[in-house]
Amino acid sequence: MPRMTICRSSLSTFALLAAVTTAAGAQAPRAESHTVKTGDTLWDLARRYLGDPFLWPQIYRLNTGVVEDPHWIYPGEVLQLAAGEGVQSVPSEDTPAPQGQDEAPREAEYPMPEFARQKRSESAEGLGGYLNQEYRPLRPGEFYSSGFLTENHMPPPGLLLGPVTPPQIRNLSERTMATLFTEVGLRAPEGVSYAKGDTLMAYELELGFPGYGEIVVPTGLIRITGQSGHQYLGEVVALYGAIRSGQPVIPAEKFQPGPATRAVATTDNLSGWVLGGREIRELKHPQQRLLIDLGREAGVAPGDIFEIRRTPGPRINAADAIDELMATGQVVRVGQRSSTVLLLRIVSPDIPPGMKARRIARLPS
Repeated sequence: MPRMTICRSSLSTFALLAAVTTAAGAQAPRAESHTVKTGDTLWDLARRYLGDPFLWPQIYRLNTGVVEDPHWIYPGEVLQLAAGEGVQSVPSEDTPAPQGQDEAPREAEYPMPEFARQKRSESAEGLGGYLNQEYRPLRPGEFYSSGFLTENHMPPPGLLLGPVTPPQIRNLSERTMATLFTEVGLRAPEGVSYAKGDTLMAYELELGFPGYGEIVVPTGLIRITGQSGHQYLGEVVALYGAIRSGQPVIPAEKFQPGPATRAVATTDNLSGWVLGGREIRELKHPQQRLLIDLGREAGVAPGDIFEIRRTPGPRINAADAIDELMATGQVVRVGQRSSTVLLLRIVSPDIPPGMKARRIARLPS
């Protein structure tokens, strides 16, 4: 039987090269800044540089002088990734136990891996910095990206023809997609004209609820930059979904920031019912939207805080008639007879249609 010879020197050389490569990678300094490119988001930057996308508030906290709204960052902006000398962070140590209570097990007895200790410190720093920002009850990104009900009444829509390359009106019948800052062609509805600087909302329609029309799902914002005959040029300035040729467009509703103060409790007992949500999911999570059957006619205003409760009522089965808090949310869009509520806190994620929505706080007028 022939003998098999193993070249130990080759294996040793391979192991040595692997060790050197690993050590060099471990010692590579972390980038201190990043210049934003098309398609970047704070979520992606946190995943790339911090190893965890949920640490995006840490980058936002370091760049509030550059980033006004964390939903919108623009190419060319330089974002800091590491705190400078003037930036204070949340202490990484836990708050000591009050005197007279049993102390928690000492870290020496239950050692925490170094990577876990660093992750806990970074998470606390990022979350603490995000929560300590100047309070703004309403944000434009949350407003423009939220779906709403047509209530069987919509202005005549224009048409998104598609991306323009080079920047002149051509045949744009193909179902192409547009990205941020893409130049697109548009056609206004008959009898309507757009002016340079106007902002349009591209959207799609989804199945809604009887008596309330369809659900408008925003896909992005387009700012008019010029005109060629009966057609217009525009630039995509915000993305909330897939912007495709053939989508309808309407003038974007103006965002009203409201007072820079927190909502105050109210005892008016205004209540209605949950119609449902855009996503057909049994379990809800924070930042999802719900649609309720209360609007301007009932006195609802942007910034109102609602509780969603599992309360006995005509739309709930007797087996589910236990009065309990399920979620808390804030109104981000208001229609004539319906509103869109952004979920902020979830207690019980199984929120079906028919749950009671009760107003508990309002922004000062």
